[in-house]
Parts: sequence; C-alpha cells; structure tokens
Amino acid sequence: GAYTGVCSQQHVPSYKKNIDKFKAKGIDSVICVAVNDPYVMNAWADKLQAKDVIEFYGDFDGSFHQSLELGKDLSAALLGPRSERWSAYVVDGKVKALNVEGAPSDFKVSGAEVILEQI
Repeated sequence: GAYTGVCSQQHVPSYKKNIDKFKAKGIDSVICVAVNDPYVMNAWADKLQAKDVIEFYGDFDGSFHQSLELGKDLSAALLGPRSERWSAYVVDGKVKALNVEGAPSDFKVSGAEVILEQI
C-alpha cells in the first residue's frame, strides 16, 4: 500500500534498486499496483523517486485484486480493503510465477531478488 512501511521502505525499493537486472533479463515493465486512487499512487511514485523506472497503477476500489483473489480486509488496522503483498512474473498475460506473503508485515517472497531468480 502506498506510504505503508514495508511497501515504501523495502518492497518497491527492491524493484527500483534491481531495475537494471530486470532489463538485462528482457523484462519490458515493472509494475506496481495497489489499492489506492491514481493521485495517491502518482504522489507515492514521486516520493519514492521511482516514476521513471516503475509503472504505478491504482486499483481504486480493490476490484482488480478481488478478481485475482488477492484482496485483503485490513479494517482492523484502519486501512479498509487492501491487497495481499505479492509479486508476479507475467508473460503475454500468463502468470508464470506468483508469490504471496503470509502476513501483511512479511517481506520474504515478494521482493525483487526472489522474482529475479524465477525469471
């Protein structure tokens, strides 16, 4: 989620830091999708200084994540509907690898280093 601790300090920065490795493997786009509106996503991309290397998209109502069965209700943490922390390697619309964290605070399987090994 935009501006959340793990996403802002670890998840997205892991992709920004490794963007050259993704390009070297022939990856066309690194995309970040979060349950936020497009204005928040744009401001977050600016804050992370990642706009030039990562595409940021807002899933304003969570419907994209719900369709992937990756929605998560974090109302107990005052965040409302959100998504799991995840990463995917997608080729021509087909998911080749999907990594979903076990808990909202986890950063074990969805980082850039893991998915680079799966490509």
